[in-house]
Amino acid sequence: MKQWCCLWGFICLCLMTTAQDNPGPGQALQAGRLKKGLYRSFREFRENNPSESGDLVIKSRSTAAQIYLLASRNELVLRDAAGQEQKVKNYWGFCDGTNIYIKDNGLNRIQAFGYYCTYELQGVQPARSAYNPADMTVNAMNTPVRLKKVINIVSGEILELSLYNLKKYILPQDPALLEEFRNDKAKRDKLDYYISRFNERNKPPQSGQ
Repeated sequence: MKQWCCLWGFICLCLMTTAQDNPGPGQALQAGRLKKGLYRSFREFRENNPSESGDLVIKSRSTAAQIYLLASRNELVLRDAAGQEQKVKNYWGFCDGTNIYIKDNGLNRIQAFGYYCTYELQGVQPARSAYNPADMTVNAMNTPVRLKKVINIVSGEILELSLYNLKKYILPQDPALLEEFRNDKAKRDKLDYYISRFNERNKPPQSGQ
């Protein structure tokens, strides 16, 4: 009996060690302090392992620049020892040590981690001019643009958080939640709720599975 208990304890220890050596995708992001630096690839982001560091700074662009230059709302620059700034190109994302930003028409902060990480793409687009009868002037009305997206922590696939994508690609992985979604008459206003519920109920597979 004593020998059997020792053998069982050894097996459990081996299983625990294997699980630690092969963490599931994205676990490193939540297991400890985020590492500051530049992600050159999705894999570096998923493993919380930026390959480059330095004095990296996010700089915002004005509304005028976004509209008339068709530019994103911000950009990432690298400052050298003399204070000179150089625009960073060809990268996947950036971590400032507290938050992670994905490069998608500018840098957008990841708001929630899980099987599907979420972020919101923001920008400004010009709208039609509006006439003000009080002073007989014509003013341009700038329209803010917001679009919620999700990143699959296993594959790196990015999707718009929409009714169609929830029904077609995400929730079919959880039949019970998909059924709840189909029967919910207010689901159009509950997209964040369903992606959050999916993340709570489903964990990414361990590496190698």
